[in-house]
Amino acid sequence: MGFNFLVACLVAYGSSYAANNEYIDQETIVLALVLGVQTHVALQIERRRRDPFVTLLAFTTIFYFSFRIFTLAIYPFSGVFVRYTYGPQDSNYALIFILVANLFLYAGFLVVKLPQSREVIASDNWRPITPSRIVGLMMASLIYAYFSAIFWAPGDEPRIVSLLGIFISPPVILLMALCYFILFRRSLGKRVAITIASLIFLEVAAHTLVGSRSGIVTLIQNAMVAVLAVASCIRFKKRNFLLICAFSPILVTLLVGTFAISTYNRLHLNMEGASSLDLGQAIQFAGEASAQLGENSELDIVLPPVFDRAGFFDYSAEIIAHSDQYREAFSLSTYAKSIIDNLLTPGFDIYDQPKISNELQFIYGDLGKPSKEMVTEAYHSDQFGIYGEFYALFNWASLPLFFLTAALLKRFYVRVRRENPFVLVMMRVIVLSVWIKIIDSYGLDWTIIETVPLVTAIYLYTFFFRARRFRAPPVGPHSFMSAIRA
Repeated sequence: MGFNFLVACLVAYGSSYAANNEYIDQETIVLALVLGVQTHVALQIERRRRDPFVTLLAFTTIFYFSFRIFTLAIYPFSGVFVRYTYGPQDSNYALIFILVANLFLYAGFLVVKLPQSREVIASDNWRPITPSRIVGLMMASLIYAYFSAIFWAPGDEPRIVSLLGIFISPPVILLMALCYFILFRRSLGKRVAITIASLIFLEVAAHTLVGSRSGIVTLIQNAMVAVLAVASCIRFKKRNFLLICAFSPILVTLLVGTFAISTYNRLHLNMEGASSLDLGQAIQFAGEASAQLGENSELDIVLPPVFDRAGFFDYSAEIIAHSDQYREAFSLSTYAKSIIDNLLTPGFDIYDQPKISNELQFIYGDLGKPSKEMVTEAYHSDQFGIYGEFYALFNWASLPLFFLTAALLKRFYVRVRRENPFVLVMMRVIVLSVWIKIIDSYGLDWTIIETVPLVTAIYLYTFFFRARRFRAPPVGPHSFMSAIRA
């Protein structure tokens, strides 16, 4: 709520820059402030009825939608809005749709209650018994992800190895390790805890060096999901909260720096044709990127591309404004073909259908008929967001779908029951992860394709992520002797 108020103040301040802006106007500022009020009311209700879904939706709304209106006001730069004709009226129309859609989302969450007895997952009577196996699995995942090209040339790896790679990828393994770490943090040995944490941060660094701009953000988001799955809310001691606020400028600087470095590395590693992590080469490129960042450290040069990438509003608003142009991509038959080619037929294709997120470039770039083979040669993906995707599919008739999506996801979340606390946490994490993927949507097909390995991994890696129940000592006059006998 504090961050929401701060962002609302920034949006109000940005009204002085909106006079001659090509993408927003004063009406956009007013609608963005209404969005802030809506978020505030939702969070006020959430304080009395804990709801992790509302927390995640509010987080996305504040930092990727409301804040984006402010950054558009001071820096009217967008790589998305230049695809077709776009003006302030399009931003206003999109914000009106988002405000109405949010009412249906919040209503869907409100009708399904999360019983207080199931808010917190207790693990006091459970102990982790296989931390060394987890460390080994994490190391195997990192080696496969970043050094597999040492053993096989790109595209020449055996089909079974390529298929298994889906289930041993760092996003799956490290998310499970993070959940295990948070759930059993009090009973894990200090050395094991430090090792797991170090491997997680190592993966973030490697991910950044090979060109991913979302390593740190993904880690923060995964930590939020894990904590919410365990406790249904995120609490800070006042001292820790003040420390976070004090170090937030350092975090912002780190995010901007890693964005510039990863962008530079992605470009040059692609030019070099690198497919695995060459530490020397990647660090060399990172040094060059840092040097260039130091030479061009003016905020007006550095910040606009960062705000552009972090502006989820742009993607949703652009698709809403030009849904007619994208109508061919957003059809149920196209989704079915994408799921068949990208999930159900590993190693071969039936329709040569790329994911919907990869197909849009063929439309706005006028590249001809979409082809999965062409996508692999020049990879590019577009983000729709839940608002852009649902609007492109059904226009205003999609509003009941927002309500149903929220209610069904939370209903499934509430009904999940497992005796093992780690399995229960992971089931909750899957539901919350699906919710995040739907909010940030790269396509429902993309969400399904990414969720299947995560669901499978829970059962596939039971041997590695194990815990054992310990009975509490009996209470009563003979408890001491009973404990000795036990």
